[in-house]
Amino acid sequence: MNTKEKMCEESACLVPSLENPQNGSSSGFRVVTNRGSSGTTSNGGDALVGFHEDAISQAAAGKAQLLLCIALGFAVIADASELSLLGYILPAAELQLCLDDHRREWLVSITHLALGIGALCWGFLGDKVGRKRGLISALAVGGLFSTVSTVMPTYGTFMTARFGSGLGIAGVMPLAFSYLAETCPRATRTRYMSLLYSFWPAGALLTSAIAHLTLPSNGAEIVSDNKEHWSSWHKFLLLNILPIVIGSIFISTMSESPRYLLEAAREMEALEVYQKLHKMNKSRTQYGLTELELPGRSAYRERPNNSSRNALRIMYDTLKETFQRLLSPSYFESTVTLLLCHFLMSVLYMGISTYSTLVIKDINDAQFTELKKHVINENYTGTVFNSTIENVQYTGTVFKNVTFRHMEFSHVEFFDCIFEGAEFSNVKSSITYFENSTIKDCRFFDTDLSERHFINCNMINNTFVSLLSSCMTNFDYNIYLEDLFQETVSWASPMLLALCLTGFLLEATKRPAVLIVMFVLIFLTSIGIFFLTNFTAVLIVCGILKVLMICVLNVITVVTIEAFPCNLRCSAHGILCSVYHFTTLFAISLYNYLSQVSVIASGVTTMTFALIGIPLAGKLQDNSKILL
Repeated sequence: MNTKEKMCEESACLVPSLENPQNGSSSGFRVVTNRGSSGTTSNGGDALVGFHEDAISQAAAGKAQLLLCIALGFAVIADASELSLLGYILPAAELQLCLDDHRREWLVSITHLALGIGALCWGFLGDKVGRKRGLISALAVGGLFSTVSTVMPTYGTFMTARFGSGLGIAGVMPLAFSYLAETCPRATRTRYMSLLYSFWPAGALLTSAIAHLTLPSNGAEIVSDNKEHWSSWHKFLLLNILPIVIGSIFISTMSESPRYLLEAAREMEALEVYQKLHKMNKSRTQYGLTELELPGRSAYRERPNNSSRNALRIMYDTLKETFQRLLSPSYFESTVTLLLCHFLMSVLYMGISTYSTLVIKDINDAQFTELKKHVINENYTGTVFNSTIENVQYTGTVFKNVTFRHMEFSHVEFFDCIFEGAEFSNVKSSITYFENSTIKDCRFFDTDLSERHFINCNMINNTFVSLLSSCMTNFDYNIYLEDLFQETVSWASPMLLALCLTGFLLEATKRPAVLIVMFVLIFLTSIGIFFLTNFTAVLIVCGILKVLMICVLNVITVVTIEAFPCNLRCSAHGILCSVYHFTTLFAISLYNYLSQVSVIASGVTTMTFALIGIPLAGKLQDNSKILL
């Protein structure tokens, strides 16, 4: 690049044409070419883009952008919490709301469905009413339903409230990154966007820390805690609303995106924002731009007038027009490539997250089973059992006139046993079965032992009085919440640093090159899936994979923001986020199935998707020089 071109770029003269996929015009928006206030002939879109970059560059980057990043960061923390908290509350919710496997799966699925639908809706709203107003509205909806969910007593009402919460929080990703990027000069936007993304693992860490401090650590404590009217998991949900509240308050004090204000023909408000940013970043100097430099009326796009008063009709027309623009020749390649990237990363990230959880559970279950105590052909007569019996298998054992009182059975199996004249009083069970046994003249008072616990048993003259619970789930006391906490720390901590470094790397390197290198690293690291034989190996391999994948998602987010013009940016990002969340349902099912097939199937699948990502990354355009 020669000296003249370099000077032109730094002064925001190198503005892409509106026919360019990054800042193009399309059907429904006519760009008026005329003389602006400066007296020079300018294309409308070019004038707005160029003026914005010149204005934001003079305002510089510093304290203002950092404060905005922190404010938006609380919203990103809320987004991370929405996905992370289910893993911590499911054991307690399973017991209190009586969740079987099918209901547990639906509770997870409904969250991703809500996030997918919400991302689509809030993305369109962000382009219509503004980034700030849209984001505050999204947080308000999310906060309201999150609060409601803390007092919902039944499965149906709780799931409905979590669906509403997901709908609201879904607006964070499509709106927050456009909001921040449009408030940063081109030279520094990637570092601030990556810093904002680092609040996502920070949110996962915060959620884990709250869970570690407030939730019971084992199944027996959960059973005891659920007797309380306001149990710990409800308090946990309530504490996780704090980021939403703090984020809403902070964001309400921030200025709207000046780029959006220009696009909405609110140029005086935009100028005030530029001046405010300049004052916060360079309080000792005077801002150079005044009202005289504002773009003239001819610089703004003429928006189509919709004569319909039907809100649904207006929404339908807006959606139709947006999809038509995204699939127009100007944007088709970028849209399809980014859509495939989001699909691919959803499969990889959610797949590995699901798989690591399953592998850790299998490893822990195998270790627990190895410690199982076997009691064979023993005889107990008149014995009183009043302490927990855990991980024991009784075979061919006789229990005559014995008493089981105020105790718990945890992972206890009775094979070919005989119970005669036994009394079970105030007994709770977890993964406990009586199989091929004879139960004669026994009394069951205030227990959760019911027909489902007796398999092929000979039941003779027994008495069942006042079961503790009508819930038919077999609650497992082995919940391994401590392992979930350790796993989160293992990947979220290094991810904070990795995301910040990625932001600076993107300032010096082309986006496709960074993505290609990361996909290669994901492919190489995936080889470690074949060697996940212990808990430490899972933490290392899956932790590295998650760090790399989130860094890839960060780069893809940057590319997405740069690939579309201001009046289409949030809508496009919302659609892509929607694809990502809908794909997670497929990813969870896929890796659940692969984990049951073999380690080889899981490893090969992950490596294959990583290989697909390499040429896909090469197709993405490098928009590092593009002005927003």
